[in-house]
Amino acid sequence: MKRVWGSLRVQLAVFGFLAIYLPLLLVVAVSVAVEAEVVVGSAVADEAVSQRSPWLTITVIALGPVAAVSAWWLAGRAVRPIDRIRRVAEDIEGSDLARRIGHRHGPTEVAALAAAFDAMLDRLQQSADTQRRLVEEASHELRTPLAVVITTADVVLAHPDPTVDVYRENTERIKVAAERMHATIDELLADARSRARTLDRRPADLAAIVRDVADQARELAQVRAVDVSVIGPATLAWSVDEVTMRRALANLVDNAVRFAPDDSTVTVSVAATETHAAVTITDHGPGIPAADQPHILERFWTSSDGAGTGLGLPIADHVARAHGGHLTVVSPGSSGDGCDVTLAVPRGRES
Repeated sequence: MKRVWGSLRVQLAVFGFLAIYLPLLLVVAVSVAVEAEVVVGSAVADEAVSQRSPWLTITVIALGPVAAVSAWWLAGRAVRPIDRIRRVAEDIEGSDLARRIGHRHGPTEVAALAAAFDAMLDRLQQSADTQRRLVEEASHELRTPLAVVITTADVVLAHPDPTVDVYRENTERIKVAAERMHATIDELLADARSRARTLDRRPADLAAIVRDVADQARELAQVRAVDVSVIGPATLAWSVDEVTMRRALANLVDNAVRFAPDDSTVTVSVAATETHAAVTITDHGPGIPAADQPHILERFWTSSDGAGTGLGLPIADHVARAHGGHLTVVSPGSSGDGCDVTLAVPRGRES
C-alpha cells in the first residue's frame, strides 16, 4: 500500500478526484438545503423532493466514476513526460549515450528537467568520447617506441659478445624511445584534459601567465644557451580559462625552444587591442617547409625528421578555438629563419 501511494500518478489522481468530486457534492448539498429551506412545510415541496431525490442520488453516484477516470487520465498526462525521462534513463547504457529525451513541450518545469538531462548526457558522451580517443591514440602512438625498446633489448640479448659500447649505444636508443613515450603520454593527457574540461573564463593576468610559462621554459633552454625573452605590458587583465591557456602557451614555448638553434633567442610577445589579446612566440630555428605547413595542425602529424609528438600545435589550436579565438603559424619556409606562432583570443564578457 505504501508503494502504491508513493506513485506520483496515484497521488495526483486522488487529489484530482477530490478536487473534482468534493465541490460537486458540496454544490448538490447546498442546492438541496436551500431548496428545502425555501419550501419547507409545503406538501408540494415534500412530493417534489421525494420524486427528485432518487435521480439526484443516482447522478451523484454516477459522477463518482467519471470524476475518478478523469482524474486518472489527467494525472497520466501530467506524469507522462516524467515516465519518458525514466524510460530513456533506464535504456541508456555505455554504448548508447547518443540517445536523448528531446522533450520540448509540456509544462515548463518538465521541459527544463528534460533539457538538463540531455545536457548531462552531452557531457557524459563528451567524456566517454575523450576517454575512448585517449585509449585509441595512446595505443597507436606508443606502439612504435615500445617496439623500438623491445627490438633494442633483443639485439643486446642476442649479441654474442656485447661490449660496453654496445650496451651504451642500445641504452641510448632505449632512452630516446622512452623519452618519446613520456612526451606522448604527457601530450595525450594534456589534450584529453583540455577537451574534457569546460572552459571557466575568469579575469586573469595574461602577462603574468606568459612570464610564468617563460620561466619554466628557461630551465630547458639554458642547457643549450637559448634565451627566452618576454616582451609586453607588465600586466594584462583578460578573461581566459587559465588552466588550458597556460597549457597551450607552454606547448608553444617548449616547441620554440626545442627547435631554436643554440645561442639564439626565443621571443614571447604579449599585446592587446580593443577586441583581442595575442601572444606571439618567435624562434629562429629551421622553419617549416612550405609543403608541411598545411598539415601542422593535424593531430599526430610530424615532419619528415619525426621530431615532436604532433600534438603541441593541435592542442594550442583547440584551446584558441575553445576561447573563440584562433592560432596562426607564419614561417618563410625552410630558410632557417624560424617561425611566428600567434595565439589570439577575443575579449570575454568579464575582461
